[in-house]
Amino acid sequence: MLHRNLRYKMANFSGLHILFFSFIIATGAISVVSGTVFTIVNRCNFPVWPGILTGDNGVQLNGGGFALKTGASVDVAAPAGWSGRIWGRTGCNFDAFGTGSCLTGNCGNKVQCSGAGGAPPATLAEFTIGHGGAMDFYDVSLVDGYNVQMEIKTQGGSGDCQNVGCVSDLNKICPTELSVLSGGSVVACKSACEAFGSPQYCCTGAFNKPETCPPTDYSRIFKAACPKAYSYAYDDATSTFTCANANYSIIFCPTIYFSGLHILFFSFIIATGAISVVSGTVFTIVNRCNFPVWPGILTGDNGVQLNGGGFALKTGASVDVAAPAGWSGRIWGRTGCNFDAFGTGSCLTGNCGNKVQCSGAGGAPPATLAEFTIGHGGAMDFYDVSLVDGYNVQMEIKTQGGSGDCQNVGCVSDLNKICPTELSVLSGGSVVACKSACEAFGSPQYCCTGAFNKPETCPPTDYSRIFKAACPKAYSYAYDDATSTFTCANANYSIIFCPTI
Repeated sequence: MLHRNLRYKMANFSGLHILFFSFIIATGAISVVSGTVFTIVNRCNFPVWPGILTGDNGVQLNGGGFALKTGASVDVAAPAGWSGRIWGRTGCNFDAFGTGSCLTGNCGNKVQCSGAGGAPPATLAEFTIGHGGAMDFYDVSLVDGYNVQMEIKTQGGSGDCQNVGCVSDLNKICPTELSVLSGGSVVACKSACEAFGSPQYCCTGAFNKPETCPPTDYSRIFKAACPKAYSYAYDDATSTFTCANANYSIIFCPTIYFSGLHILFFSFIIATGAISVVSGTVFTIVNRCNFPVWPGILTGDNGVQLNGGGFALKTGASVDVAAPAGWSGRIWGRTGCNFDAFGTGSCLTGNCGNKVQCSGAGGAPPATLAEFTIGHGGAMDFYDVSLVDGYNVQMEIKTQGGSGDCQNVGCVSDLNKICPTELSVLSGGSVVACKSACEAFGSPQYCCTGAFNKPETCPPTDYSRIFKAACPKAYSYAYDDATSTFTCANANYSIIFCPTI
């Protein structure tokens, strides 16, 4: 069985086991045929920071992690064939750049785990998603120990499709020798393998098969409390579950209910409860500025927001973001941001809903925009860099592979240095952004509205000409299509902030 073969490819770290997968990558673009939505819900009376690890070094969903306050939920889209794990981190403290640590489930000292696994002990939800209607395999695992209650609930689907998990609070019954303490309280419960490291508990060496590695007194404690969860490495018979064409809720503290709990469901080309997509594109977002940038991402038509809609990007850093075929939206950079550990705060430019993760909120102008409509099945992509909403940071789109015209385009000049006074946005006496004339004055001739709502009646203005002269391949005003829209097929794209630095 596929799940079984994957399970025993264990990492040499206290019994840690990671499910590997095939992500069907072809010519640099992700090619998928169907998919699944995970709705991750926090019903705990404390914040949880979910971590997500994709197997085989694939693109990490939602950057690999985010903050989830009590009562909040986030939808995460995964392609067909995805395999990986989801867990909850607790007791975390992160700065505005997403750097910090967690008492349990820590992953690389970042909000976004970005390919780092969670440090045990941690309760794990593990999935291998099927292709083309084939069965999904899923489980809740305590093989790496326990830190928080968790349940997987199926949404739709066909087959056995059981709800499974560990809804008992094992921290209350954890043996002293397995306990992880903080401030005198048990915050997690180690596996016996993690605590003692001996072969009989880790199912290694002479104990590396089911016949020689039976349950132990410690794994029986886990199994008695959570009979549908993996209690040790060879606990397959009562712990692996299957379902086809389902979506899944992963719920932290599922037995706790409170007023106002809401679960956000998104439209993502859903068919019979599963996502149906044909191909996709990877955006590599790069920060070459000598200051941090917080990219924002807005998906059109209220679709699932890529990587939660935003994240922090330090100088020199880059993040890969996977988008499905047919995706349409915009990407921009926010500057001068200050966020707390829960991702709440604001930005001087490009602000979106006062959150790190924009979650469907657009960026406040002025902001330089990268705009895309990705084609289906080899059809052309359309893309541009737009100054119609003004300018805040240099930006370039570079194509990676693809066929057709496939030009590199953008606004690599620093318009803040030549911005007219009447368009300038100031902070501390410096120009931090440059408004469009429409944003600054609101009149129809600048906004191409009313009697000026067609190309014949809304020609370039003195202000849009300033933008066009500095950035000839960028949209300078609403009807600047002829020299500003570009096409390419089957490409991936780099979106680079401050490309000339």
